Amino acid sequence: MARNRDRNTAYDQEHMSDFRVGIDCRSLGSGPPGIATYVKNLLAHIPNLECVCKRWPPGNFLWNQLMPPAYQAIRGWPVFHAPAYVSPLVNFSRVVLTVHDVSHLVHPQWYPGRHDQWRHWYYRTSLRRAARIIVPSDFSRSELLRFMPSLRDRVRRIHQGVSQDFCKSPELARMAQLELNLPKKFLLHVGDIHTRRNPGLLMQLAQALEVPLVVVGRTLEGGEAFEKWPHRYSGLTQKQLQGVYSAASVFVYASVYEGFGLPLLEAMACGLPVVAFKAASIPEVCGDAALLTDGSPQEFTEAVRRVLRNPSPFVERGLHRAKLFSWKSTAKQTLEVYRELGKESAQDSNAGEYQ
Repeated sequence: MARNRDRNTAYDQEHMSDFRVGIDCRSLGSGPPGIATYVKNLLAHIPNLECVCKRWPPGNFLWNQLMPPAYQAIRGWPVFHAPAYVSPLVNFSRVVLTVHDVSHLVHPQWYPGRHDQWRHWYYRTSLRRAARIIVPSDFSRSELLRFMPSLRDRVRRIHQGVSQDFCKSPELARMAQLELNLPKKFLLHVGDIHTRRNPGLLMQLAQALEVPLVVVGRTLEGGEAFEKWPHRYSGLTQKQLQGVYSAASVFVYASVYEGFGLPLLEAMACGLPVVAFKAASIPEVCGDAALLTDGSPQEFTEAVRRVLRNPSPFVERGLHRAKLFSWKSTAKQTLEVYRELGKESAQDSNAGEYQ
């Protein structure tokens, strides 16, 4: 036993600072923007991550069962990070699974489709398989444990962050105005448009206030009405997005369910006042920096009207709030999870060696 402890101590000292971890990087190609932002910032702050970018074979399930185990057999990773809800079910390394929200468990009606039962089985099985599960908020942690309490000891809450590149830039605002033909004054929503983001309310809001609404995001199921919206954009560069934030008047976020809400922080970091629903993780992210409403269309509209008249208090509070969330902190806590599993892997190897 003493010999095992000595070997574990040696492993900590010699290898935990530079052991390699594999991570699924497919999102950096054409994946959902939020997940791509998450992966990109982990890569920027954790030097020991090794990407699996190859997109063949198609489909999440088949890819996860073939590519990560194949790479792991060659690279010998003690840990593999699956950053988007599903993971390999058969692997030689310990799996860290990031679950950005559990809306698929809480509101399955938002995800209709002929593969629905199969997808839910895969989500749940990935959760059971994972050695550690990262969620971005205390809200998401409580929601997940409400459905799967047996996972309690494996769940880690790690807040996400906002890049220091996001700040108010009058120059980028002018460039975005010209490149994208933006209105001089406008409300802004950033995020894919689907049912939980209240697309109907966003349209009503723009009409009631007679202020143009700019939308940055894809139209998914439930958001089809925005497909031909005159000011909808997707696939913007980070500088273009920063310019749009900087040019906007108020950021409006009528979502009824979020696991975190990265656009909230990005907007505040760019000096844009925020009006949002007091729902899910949104109060946890915004604190008192945003004007939060209980959800009625009338109250939401009046809140936006109020902020249009006097944005300054929310601008200042938002700038301060955004500074509390950094990708450096996210990466540091994520690295601690990797190291925790790396130690377990070393202990198992040593135990097997001396059996």
